[in-house]
Amino acid sequence: MEASHLIGWVLVIGALGFGVGAGDPYLVRAWTAPQDLFLDVVARHPTAWRVTHLLFIGGTALTVAGVVMVPALLPSDPAQVIALAGAVVFAIAAVLWTISLVYRLAVTPAVARTFVTTGTIDPTTIVLDQMSGGLFKAFIVLAFGGLAAIGIASTFGGPIPAPIGWGTALLGGLAVGGLILTGDMPPFTVYLPSLAFGVALVINGSSG
Repeated sequence: MEASHLIGWVLVIGALGFGVGAGDPYLVRAWTAPQDLFLDVVARHPTAWRVTHLLFIGGTALTVAGVVMVPALLPSDPAQVIALAGAVVFAIAAVLWTISLVYRLAVTPAVARTFVTTGTIDPTTIVLDQMSGGLFKAFIVLAFGGLAAIGIASTFGGPIPAPIGWGTALLGGLAVGGLILTGDMPPFTVYLPSLAFGVALVINGSSG
């Protein structure tokens, strides 16, 4: 199996793993729900919550593994340098996101149970939630910045088609702009470019 084929499958499986978690039928209505409904859903489905976040963490880990290997597939300087910088930034973003996910995995179900039982939320938890939200926003900005750099680097040549590279840079700009304007951005959007990279690499490796 060619290296590009293997890296492609790592990226595809990582993105799909995250997608499976995000699409859990027990939780899907919670993602955009008001806080009281969100906590009620989590309290009713704690196992689904845990499985979903384990899929999020696993999918993110696989995506990082694939992304950091992409620079080696590109032509030499400056493409590899730009892509490597992008991969490092993406890895940092993924660490911040994983910290937030571990917090949500460990703390949110207990908070949800307490809220359903007493109707109250510990003020300390509110502060921690805000910090977790800050980590998420940093993840969005850094992850799209890193992916945009890899996308631009791919336009110098290599197994990822230039339109995917430019599309990734454009999506990154739109996503960060949307985050600034609305204060939120669905996390699955980060995995769209990595999925596109993966599909391109799988096809390239299969036809090579």
